[in-house]
Amino acid sequence: ARFMTAFATVIAVTKDLPDVEGDRAFNISTLATKVGVSKIAKGATLCLFLNYVHAVATGVLAKAGTFNLIPMVGGHAALATVLLARFRQLEPEKLASIKTYYKHIWDLFYLEYVLYTLI
Repeated sequence: ARFMTAFATVIAVTKDLPDVEGDRAFNISTLATKVGVSKIAKGATLCLFLNYVHAVATGVLAKAGTFNLIPMVGGHAALATVLLARFRQLEPEKLASIKTYYKHIWDLFYLEYVLYTLI
């Protein structure tokens, strides 16, 4: 539950990123317009990355047989790698790139549900 709560929190914080240009144009104050896309994306990526690190550590440190280790450790490590790769592709000044980054967060969220069926 903790893992998905952290993920949902990141989604809630980043939900305004794709709308940042319109929010600025209409003088709508959001976290993204106040703090900036780059800082929000860095914080969100860090939060999710640490979430994945915790999941990997949980799999490694758990009693034998608690989890299926390949999806628990390998799956979360792979998704963490994808997260970092997608973050590196982000160009915070380009709206299309911001939208793609946000979409990738949702993709990772849904992939987590697939991963849960294997753990």
